[in-house]
Amino acid sequence: MIDKKVKELTRKIEMESKKLDKKIKDIEKIKLSITKDLKKNVKELKSQQLSKLQEEKKNITNKVKEMKSNLLNAKKESTTKEVDKKIEESKKNTRVDINKKPIDKTVKKIMNMMALYNKNANDELINILETLKDKELKKETGAYYKSIYKTFMHILQYDMYLFKAYKKYSNKKYIDNEEIFNHLNDEDLSFNEDMDFQTIIEIRRKLDDIIVSIINSIENFNISGKVIILNKEIKKPRYHLIMHAFNHSTHYRGEISVMLDQMGFSNDYNDLINKP
Repeated sequence: MIDKKVKELTRKIEMESKKLDKKIKDIEKIKLSITKDLKKNVKELKSQQLSKLQEEKKNITNKVKEMKSNLLNAKKESTTKEVDKKIEESKKNTRVDINKKPIDKTVKKIMNMMALYNKNANDELINILETLKDKELKKETGAYYKSIYKTFMHILQYDMYLFKAYKKYSNKKYIDNEEIFNHLNDEDLSFNEDMDFQTIIEIRRKLDDIIVSIINSIENFNISGKVIILNKEIKKPRYHLIMHAFNHSTHYRGEISVMLDQMGFSNDYNDLINKP
């Protein structure tokens, strides 16, 4: 009885073992199949990713080439425009240079020399006039402005009128003592108030310093300027207008020199070559 049961159990065990073995084999097959499918899927996935990446690389490469080409064309266009612009500016500057007189340093030296000479000559003249009596200053002679006093006043007032106009050529916004121009009536070149001779001399000395400052601060004397004299507009290069003022002063100082000679007063203040 026991043997029968043992046999039956053994048989059943064998049967179940066979089933188990079969299941194990089936599992291995499935695992193998899964592994194969997984490898295949991974390969396909990688292949798809690779294809996508290669396509993206191709697109990016094409875009980079296009951008480089656009950049190169832009540089060429910019360079061409820049060259054309420089050529045009060069032509323009050449045209301007042809019509524009260059800054002449020699003219500036001459103007500075004349301004200093004018100041020194007036200082020496004043030193003589301060020794004269009032009746000697105002004694009428055959000169155009009759007396030393009136001739001296004419030089002063005319210089004030002209250099008030010439001040606009200066590169300075303000020049020391320029308020003395307010004493002058521009319409008839007279003073707005009565002044004694000593005050007039002080104005003359301040004016000469102003003239030196104006001349020293003008960069280009060749530029055209204009001034109104006797209701007539005169347009000349700056150096021409300024030399007119210096020449005018020298002329009338010469008349004063003659009047001093006639009165017996020694004078020699118009010498240029021995002045600094």
